[in-house]
Amino acid sequence: MRYYLCLLISSCILFGCHGKSSSTNGDTKAANSSRHNLSSLKPLKTGVVIDSVICIEDSSQIYSIYLPSKYDTTKNWPIIYFFDPHGCGNLPVKLYKDLAEKYGFIIAGTYNSKNGMQFDAASQAAQVFMKDTWMRLSEDNNRLYTSGFSGGASVASLVAITNGGIAGVVACGGGLPDNAPQPKNPFSFISFVGDKDFHLMPLHQMDKMLDSTSMSHQLIVFNGKHQWPPALVYEQAFQWLDMDAMRMKTLAKNDSIIKSIREKFLNEAEEWHKKRNIAQEYFTYKKMLNYLRDLDDMGKIAAKVQDFENSEVLEKYLKDEETFEAEEAQEILEFRVQMPKMDKAWWDTKIATMQKMLKRDTSSPAALQTQRILGYLSLSIYMTASRALNQRNYSAATYFNDLYAKVDPTNPEHCYISANMAMTSNNSTKALTDLKEAVKLGFVDSKRLEQDSYFTSLHNSSEYKQLLKEMAAKPDKIDLTQ
Repeated sequence: MRYYLCLLISSCILFGCHGKSSSTNGDTKAANSSRHNLSSLKPLKTGVVIDSVICIEDSSQIYSIYLPSKYDTTKNWPIIYFFDPHGCGNLPVKLYKDLAEKYGFIIAGTYNSKNGMQFDAASQAAQVFMKDTWMRLSEDNNRLYTSGFSGGASVASLVAITNGGIAGVVACGGGLPDNAPQPKNPFSFISFVGDKDFHLMPLHQMDKMLDSTSMSHQLIVFNGKHQWPPALVYEQAFQWLDMDAMRMKTLAKNDSIIKSIREKFLNEAEEWHKKRNIAQEYFTYKKMLNYLRDLDDMGKIAAKVQDFENSEVLEKYLKDEETFEAEEAQEILEFRVQMPKMDKAWWDTKIATMQKMLKRDTSSPAALQTQRILGYLSLSIYMTASRALNQRNYSAATYFNDLYAKVDPTNPEHCYISANMAMTSNNSTKALTDLKEAVKLGFVDSKRLEQDSYFTSLHNSSEYKQLLKEMAAKPDKIDLTQ
């Protein structure tokens, strides 16, 4: 954890106020000049999600986009570029299109950046994607933002750090990358994490570390697991970006909006006060300071925050929290060490004990911690099983995939891997049964299925074709949590 924090500190020490790098300005000017040569392009529709836009300079690069219904070229518009870890470019666009409409943002998501790519490749994909929107649209070059989930959060952060010209990053279920270089230009940073997300602890540690820097930042914890935040939660990101733009004078100050944000926080703090939850009351006032800094008179609120920080009750809460986080880190470390060593009986006992506890209780701090640990195990074991499959170590792949099914039984990925394994022994009947079960559990990525070489021999099967039809008939899965 110390190593992780040291790397983050070195990445963030120069953050403070916004600016633009000369290289980004140069790229933007080039893109602006290119617009004059694109008059023959069909204008993008407004007020609807466009699933596939093919990049002008590279037809292999595709993205999804939403333009507000009132979009026109007489003004410049803020834009958020999304990076999904699975390369599902339209997922965050569909999830947040109503917010984009409400707050007057363009939002776009690339299909060409995903987990497992080298950053150079991901960065190149990001550059092509972003340049294409610059060429087509009327954007506010002072209000370019990136956002990502899980591994996509690292990409969103690295794009801001290495490219410059990004005013803010919205990171979900992930944070600033460990080995980040010094940023070309400073930017603001808001992060979201579910209370059942195994990334909660490192993101909380990162947020506390950022308190000692000049970086404008905020952590939002919501009721959820490792996932894109629900739209109702993510709305706070749009509000944060607007407040930050007002602070940086790239958006006209709006006193009525500032007042409504202030009242929202005051009401929230009052609710916590009634419940005698001092810690959450303190965090609400602290969040209010972060949102409204330099925009409103925060003298009384700052004094309240200071009073809380001087109180013995809060001091005890923070110490207990630190102890609890240390215990969680130690337990995860022990699981990491034991994973390749312990046999099936040991794992069965451990998993059964955790799942039995969750049948009794899902909301206590201990229960939330257990769910975070199971989430960590789910991802770690999935990656181990996938790696073994790719290395053709089929006995290890079978062992860890069986374990994965016990840790995360409702996740379709263990059925998908099982279908892969069946095809290694030419058992097409079992493969199709496993794929049907994956679809039943929510698997809808038909493109991935059709491109998977394991299943090439099934393409002429009537059962396989029927399965694709069933997948096409299902609604898009918006809250991916793998």
